[in-house]
Amino acid sequence: MYGFIKGTIDYIKNNQVCIDTGNVGYLVNISEKTSNELLGETDEVKLYTYTSVREDDISLYGFLTIEELDFYKLLIGVNSIGPKLGMSVLSYFTVSELVSHILAKDAKAISKAPGLGAKSAEKIIIDLKDKVSSYGIEAAEVVYSDENDEVEKECIEALMSLGFKKKDAEIAVKKVNNYTDLSDLLSQALVFFDK
Repeated sequence: MYGFIKGTIDYIKNNQVCIDTGNVGYLVNISEKTSNELLGETDEVKLYTYTSVREDDISLYGFLTIEELDFYKLLIGVNSIGPKLGMSVLSYFTVSELVSHILAKDAKAISKAPGLGAKSAEKIIIDLKDKVSSYGIEAAEVVYSDENDEVEKECIEALMSLGFKKKDAEIAVKKVNNYTDLSDLLSQALVFFDK
């Protein structure tokens, strides 16, 4: 129905953003991660959209990238995963994190998303494991240990403090194969922004 919506942000509230396109404000459901990225954004924004049409409701769901939108469509194609639950899952995981868990067949990790039970997590793995293997997630993007997770979070925060967007920082950090400490990870991640 709508491919994307472009405009300025009128307000963000309860993981919904009102996009002012001129004379119309479109209310778009977004993930918590997208909400955090859009906070404080004053320039024109562009959200790729999915339109959910039900008997009693028409809702828009917005994403910063086409890749995230495409993955969302895969996710809600799983039986018992509706548009709202799909957005809840993407509020908890990045696409690369979720793909890593699916490829690792880690239902326990996936079931940590709010509103998602063990059975639904298993369904996601069964339905998507073959589809996401060719999704373009690099082999380097695997599930890391808790210690590495902490270092990566610190690195992402450091990159954001340098003015990079959270999503770009996450992508750069995930592209680093091996590192010794936070300083090493940061210096290697910065290389990707020079390309």
